[in-house]
Amino acid sequence: MTDLASAPWGAVIPRRQIHERQDVPRAHLAKIIQALGRAKLVRTFRGAGGGVALAVRPEEINLRHVIEAVEGPIYLNRCLVQPGDCPRDQFCTVHPVWQRIQQLLIQELEGVTLAALAAPDGRCGVESS
Repeated sequence: MTDLASAPWGAVIPRRQIHERQDVPRAHLAKIIQALGRAKLVRTFRGAGGGVALAVRPEEINLRHVIEAVEGPIYLNRCLVQPGDCPRDQFCTVHPVWQRIQQLLIQELEGVTLAALAAPDGRCGVESS
């Protein structure tokens, strides 16, 4: 996605180019692109001059969008998949901790856009430690 976000808006990037730059196996890349397409984050084009382009501006796509498009909903522990599914969540002392950590993770992922990741310094406002 950063490859697409780094290109001018609307540019169609050949799959082969993404495969070579990102060193992602072609079969895996095809599955990723398909998932991103189902989420309406990318558009695909066939034939000569075909490839992949962002369907949404990079400023409007965050890491949560990308991860959930490819992997599904984010949850850190199975007890957080569906509230009330875990028979222990009413008395488990760790459950609220998992909930807080998950919410913090989601907030961080929502705060990082593709535009920030594709910025020339690639730091997206994160300070190194």
